[in-house]
Amino acid sequence: MADVVLHQFPFSHFNDKARWALALKGIAHRRRDYLPGPHIPAIRRLSGQPQTPVLEWDGRVIAGSAAIIDFLEQAVPQPALYPGDPAARAAALQLARGFDRDLGPATRAILFAVLVDEPDYFCALFAAGRPAWQRRLYRRAFPLARPLIARGNGVDRPERVAHAQAQATRILDDIAARGTQRRYLAGDAFSVADLTAAALIAPLFEPVVDDMARPRPQPPRMRALLDQWAAHPAVAWAAALYRDHGGRPVSGDAPA
Repeated sequence: MADVVLHQFPFSHFNDKARWALALKGIAHRRRDYLPGPHIPAIRRLSGQPQTPVLEWDGRVIAGSAAIIDFLEQAVPQPALYPGDPAARAAALQLARGFDRDLGPATRAILFAVLVDEPDYFCALFAAGRPAWQRRLYRRAFPLARPLIARGNGVDRPERVAHAQAQATRILDDIAARGTQRRYLAGDAFSVADLTAAALIAPLFEPVVDDMARPRPQPPRMRALLDQWAAHPAVAWAAALYRDHGGRPVSGDAPA
């Protein structure tokens, strides 16, 4: 059996793409959690770049959720996330690339526009499970890190946040329009396109998997964000995919 380690942020939509694929394929693995910001030196040493997720597979290092899924399709072909039909496969991969490029950054910005002004909740979300002294230190460092966090996640200027809102709305509207015609975005079965879209919509709702659970209580601005998107058909579509294809034990219906 392969020795598999996922280097990750516990709460992250791009990281959840990798977790979801690993779960669907039934791949036993260990997880190494990092704090956003302090993670950079270690991840750069490991992979030559600063972003998570990073997968180690018997010493081989694969960086990025799309590259990880591509590797897993070769290492563990079944159940397949790439459609067998060539046209459906090409369509699924094209959609997934577009979601990675446009949807993921947009939903991350929408989430971080709230988080950068909620330092206690930010630290509760990303430092959960850490020793108390680490949580305290992380919280104390937040005011210094806030400008870098805001800039790195596209929320340092109001116009960038507005662009993210518009971008997410456009893409979710397109997903909803496709979903009225058929359940899956490319072909007749769940594929990498559906997994990518649903995972990258996850910052806007509460999937029923523990991996993406948010701490309680939630600040009013976080509840307002979730309420803003709750009625969108693409959010309901993504939530259903998490329930039906998540490959992980569900935590029960997400609280209202």
